[in-house]
Amino acid sequence: MDTEKECAMWMVLNALPEIGPATFRRLKERFDGKIRDVFSASFEELAVVGGVSNAAAKSIANWRNHFNLDQEQRQLAVAHAQFLSQKNKNYPPLLREIYDAPIGLYAKGELDLSRNHCVAIVGTRKATLYGLKLARDFARELASIGCTVVSGMALGIDSAAHEGALAAEGRTVVVLGSGIDVIYPRENKKLYTQIAERGMILSEFRMGRKADRITFPIRNRIIAGMCSHLIVIESDAGGGSMITANMANEYGRVVMAVPGRVDQQSSRGCHALIRQGATLVSSMDDILEELRGSYQQNLNFDTPKTFGLQCEALADPVERCIIDFLKSNGEASLDEISDALAIPMHHLVSRLQLLELRRFLQCDRNGRYVCYEG
Repeated sequence: MDTEKECAMWMVLNALPEIGPATFRRLKERFDGKIRDVFSASFEELAVVGGVSNAAAKSIANWRNHFNLDQEQRQLAVAHAQFLSQKNKNYPPLLREIYDAPIGLYAKGELDLSRNHCVAIVGTRKATLYGLKLARDFARELASIGCTVVSGMALGIDSAAHEGALAAEGRTVVVLGSGIDVIYPRENKKLYTQIAERGMILSEFRMGRKADRITFPIRNRIIAGMCSHLIVIESDAGGGSMITANMANEYGRVVMAVPGRVDQQSSRGCHALIRQGATLVSSMDDILEELRGSYQQNLNFDTPKTFGLQCEALADPVERCIIDFLKSNGEASLDEISDALAIPMHHLVSRLQLLELRRFLQCDRNGRYVCYEG
């Protein structure tokens, strides 16, 4: 982790006008990653660095005219937040790999993002009841298997995704298009507070920065960059979610989209993404299939010592019934479980896959399910 003084230097560069990810990358290369040397350099030394404009060099040389570091640090302390430079171990690892990675992020909350598997759920603000339900359900189930649900806290699909993750007592991250101390939209003040207490709030923007049309596309690249998978639920063809999806494609992320009614405007974006090669999502099973290869070895697997306690803590009554049935009967096929518990097959398959991913049960080569015992 970087020292407090070095972190402050990164925060200054992050806030200065004319300094973006590309300029910052060139400065790092020129000064061998020694940020201290950037501030020690003269205007003339900075101005001759390839790709660094005179305006950028002037901004660095006179940084105190543009940024009040002491005030920013006081505001950070009041907000109980911190600044994560790219060198910080809690800076999202996938985000660090993109070509336009933020110089740093303001963070409020206690999540360890270095170990979390992040999946984004985004969509329209003008969501239907159908879209809101899907966002909550998908987020709840993703959180229950150990994924961190990421979104932008906008009204509609974003808010529903955060709510679903919180309902599962799982992890969720909001990436703001404003300063970390500016709640936008104001209607989500309660949701902001809940995420700050139980998840994490991130922003690239300095304290007090208001949201505007410029900040949201900048924010969207963070959502796309820090996640391995992106799910779009209801989006117009020109919606902000399409920007996020296009960025995710550029970064090599897996993009998934939920189809909708052909006569519905909020379906156009998702249908366009599917035509372009996004994975069509019709149920949680489709999401699990995409996640299985990437995450199967790293999600919230159980251990023999904690298996009994974990089973007792299962919040979903259907999952509890399945585990109790298998513990009583030793093993059972899919049909036997469905018949005994009167669970519709399409609901049962999804629950079994979730339980298998979390190592509550396993399926043998004969297609019979047994409780996992290590």
